[in-house]
Amino acid sequence: MHAKFRGMTLQTLLKQHGITSIKELRDRTGVSRQQGWNLWHGRVGVGKATAKRLYERLGIPAELLLQVDPIPAVKPPDRPPPRPRGRPPRPRMTEAQP
Repeated sequence: MHAKFRGMTLQTLLKQHGITSIKELRDRTGVSRQQGWNLWHGRVGVGKATAKRLYERLGIPAELLLQVDPIPAVKPPDRPPPRPRGRPPRPRMTEAQP
């Protein structure tokens, strides 16, 4: 039975429990619009508070929520520093040294 849930996304699990849209997820759990979108599309993982809320409001067993693939941490790509805008500064005039 556990092999069935290997590699499962939260969206797949929610669909198995009758949640077929982000709006329905938001309405039934009370999560914000942004949090609902992030959960549905796998941008964020299911933490303790979210798992508890899904269990309490949707009746999804904790064992199944633990089978949802974690979201890997993605390191942002290294970017070069931004180029300065506008004119370059004028060179300073110094007094002539004797």
